Amino acid sequence: MAGITLTLLGPPSVLPAEEGTNVPLLGAKDLALLTFLVLQPGPHTREELAGLLWGESSEAEARASLRQCLQHIRTKLGALVQGDRAVVQLAGPVQCDVRDFRDKVVQEPRLALTTDIPRFLSGFSVRHAPHFDEWVAETRRGLLGQYQHALGTLAREAMGQWRWRDAVELADRWLAGDPLSDEAARLATEARYLSGDRGAALALFAEYRTRLMRETGCEPSRSLFNLMRRVESDAAPINARPITDEWFARAPSFESNLIGRKEEWETLVKGWKAVQRGTGRIVLLEGEPGVGKSRLAGEFVRWVVADGGSVLRGHGYDVRGGIPFEPIVELLRDALGAPGLAGAAPEWLTEAARLLPEIRQRFPALPSPAVPTDSAEGWRLFEGIAQLVLALAAERPVVISLDNLQWCDSDSCSLLRFLIRRTEQAPVLWLGTVSLGELERDAPAARLCRVLRAQAHASIVPLRPLTEEELWLMIREMGHVSTPTGARRFANRIFGVTAGNPFYVIELLKTMFAQGLLAADEDTGEWTTSGSLTDGRELPVSQTVHDVIAERVERLPERLCEVLVTIAVAGAGCRTEVLSHVHGISRLHAAGVADALVDRRLVVEEGGVYRCAHPVIAHVVRDGLTTSRRREVHRILALALERAIPPVDIPEAAREIARHADRGGEPRLAYRFALVAAESAVERYAFAEAMSWLDLAATNGSGVGESDAVNRLTADVLEKAGWSEAPPLAKLGSPITRELEREDFDLPVRG
Repeated sequence: MAGITLTLLGPPSVLPAEEGTNVPLLGAKDLALLTFLVLQPGPHTREELAGLLWGESSEAEARASLRQCLQHIRTKLGALVQGDRAVVQLAGPVQCDVRDFRDKVVQEPRLALTTDIPRFLSGFSVRHAPHFDEWVAETRRGLLGQYQHALGTLAREAMGQWRWRDAVELADRWLAGDPLSDEAARLATEARYLSGDRGAALALFAEYRTRLMRETGCEPSRSLFNLMRRVESDAAPINARPITDEWFARAPSFESNLIGRKEEWETLVKGWKAVQRGTGRIVLLEGEPGVGKSRLAGEFVRWVVADGGSVLRGHGYDVRGGIPFEPIVELLRDALGAPGLAGAAPEWLTEAARLLPEIRQRFPALPSPAVPTDSAEGWRLFEGIAQLVLALAAERPVVISLDNLQWCDSDSCSLLRFLIRRTEQAPVLWLGTVSLGELERDAPAARLCRVLRAQAHASIVPLRPLTEEELWLMIREMGHVSTPTGARRFANRIFGVTAGNPFYVIELLKTMFAQGLLAADEDTGEWTTSGSLTDGRELPVSQTVHDVIAERVERLPERLCEVLVTIAVAGAGCRTEVLSHVHGISRLHAAGVADALVDRRLVVEEGGVYRCAHPVIAHVVRDGLTTSRRREVHRILALALERAIPPVDIPEAAREIARHADRGGEPRLAYRFALVAAESAVERYAFAEAMSWLDLAATNGSGVGESDAVNRLTADVLEKAGWSEAPPLAKLGSPITRELEREDFDLPVRG
C-alpha cells in the first residue's frame, strides 16, 4: 500500500492516504503494535515488542504471537513493517496526527487549538497487555505536557497582546487538562478579571482552591493569593445578573477584545512603567462620545490592579445635575480600602473627612473637623486630600482614573489642579477621559484640560473611531462568524451608519436583535439573519442613533419604562428606596425592575445608585417626555427624597431635593432645602455652590422675612469667600449622533 494515515485521537483507526482505496480492518493488537512503531520510530527488538503486548504469556507464546501479528499487518497493509530475526521497525510512510503534533508543536503552538490531545487513544484498550497500558499512560502524560505547554504559551501570548477573552478560553482548556495547575488557574482568573468579569474570576479561584485542598491538602501559591487579594480589593461593581427578557436571553454579550487600540495601550503601559519608577504621569484619553475612552480606561485600570497597583476611580457628572466635589468623593471612597491610608497623619485625615465622613468610621479616634471661619482655611481641605493620596502612593504606585472629566464642576477642577501639582514627584498616574464634543470652551473642565495638556509629563492620547477593517474584526469576533470573509459587507454597512463609533455600533446591534433582524445560533453562537433581508428589504430602523435608542426604550414593558423615566429625570441617579416611594412598590420590586434595566444595558448600578448607562440614553428618554410629565416627575422625586432619606443624610440629599422641587413646582420645599444645601456647601468650602443654592432659595422664597434671610446668608458667604459676586455656572452641550442608512447582510440565513 502506497501510504496510510493513522489517527490516534480517540480509538486508533487506519485510513488510506489517497481517496478511493480501502484499508482492511486490523485487530486490537495489530493497531497497538502499529501505534507503538509509529510513535516510537527506530528498530525495536522482538523481545521488547513481545513483552509489550504479550507480557503475561510465556516467551515462546509471546514471540509466536508477535510473528502472527506482523504477518497480519503485512497481509493487510503491505511492506509497511519490516524486520529480521532480531529487530522490527517501521518501513513504509505513515501519516499520524499525534506524531505531527509532537514533532511540530514547539515551533507551532497553535496546533494545540486544532489537536484534541486529551482524546489520545480514548476508548481503546488491549487485553492482557499491562506494559502497553503503561506505555500509553506515559505517552499520554508527555503529550498532555506538550499540549498544556502550548496552551500556556498561547494564553500568555494572548495576555501580552491584551486579548483577555482569548486568554480565558485558552487558560480554561489548559486547566481542564491539568485541574491542579497553579499557573493555569492564575491565568484563567486573571484573564476573567481583565475582561471585566470580576465575579467569574472570584468564583473560579474559589472553585480551584476547594479542588486543590480536596486533592492535595495544599493552598494555592502566594502569587495567586496576592492576585486574588488585589481583585477582591477592587471597588468596581460586579455585574452578573441573569437576563429574563426573552430576546435578551438569546442575545449575545456584545463583548470583544480591544481592537484598534494598540498604540493607545502602549502609551498607557509606558506611563505606568514610568510611575513604577517613581515619577508622576498624566494621560488624557480624548475623543468623541462613545468612541471607547471609558472601555480603554477600564481595561487598563484592571490591568494595573492585576499588576500590583492601587486604583482610585471617579466620574464627572453634568454640572446641571451633579454635585460639586462628587468625583473626588468617589476617589476617596475607593481609597478607604486601599493599602497605605493609615499612613496619612490624623490631622489631614480629619480634613479629608469633610468630603468623606466614612473616613471617621474607619478611624473612630479622629476629631470632628472644625467649622471654617473664612476662605483662607480652604487650603487645608485640599492639602488633607493630597496627603491622603501621597500616603497611598508611598505604599504602592497609584492610578487615579477620572471618567468624563469634561463634566467636572468648578470646585472639583480647582482641587484636581492642586492635587496633580502636589503629586508631580510621587508615583501617581492621573488618567482622565475627555469627550471633546461635550467640552465647552469656557467650562472649568476646559481650563483644567488646557493646564494638564501643557504639563511636560502629560501624554495626550486621541481615540479615533474604528476603521471599516477594525469594525469588521470586532463583528467577526462578537458574531462568531465562521467563514473567512463573512459579515464584511454587513460590517461595512454598519460602519456607514455609525462612522465606526463603538457605542453607536453596539446600540444599533442591540436594536437589530430586539427587532428580530439578527439572532444567535444556540449551538455555535454565530449570528444569523432572516431570509427576507437577503432580498434588499429596507432595515426598519430610524435615521439617527437617537431614534435607535428611543426604539429600544419604546419596546420596554410599561413598568420598566416608567422606572427608566424616573432614573433619567433624576440625573444624578436613584436608590431603590427612592424608586420605591415614587412608584408605590416595594424596595425589592424596585430593585428587580432597575436590575432588569441594567440587564438591558440602559442603566448601570454603582454603589447602590442607578444611573442611565450613557448620557445619550438619558437625553433620549427626557426628550420623549412632555413638559407637564417632566415637571411631575421632578415633583414626585423631591417628595420621595424628602420621605425616603434618613435625617442623617439630609444635608447631602438636600441638593437633589431642592433641585427637583424647583423644577417640579414646589417652591416651599425648594426654598427650605436650598438653604440646607447652602449650609452644607459652606462646610466644605464650596462657596460657589453655596451661592447657587442661595440664588435658588431667593427665587422660591416668599415674603420679606424669607428674602431677608437669604440676603443675610448671601452676605455671610461672600464675606467668607472674599468675593464681590459669585461666578456663573457653566452649561454643557448635547451628545453627538450619527445618521442611519439602508442595510445589507452577508450572514447565514436562519430557517
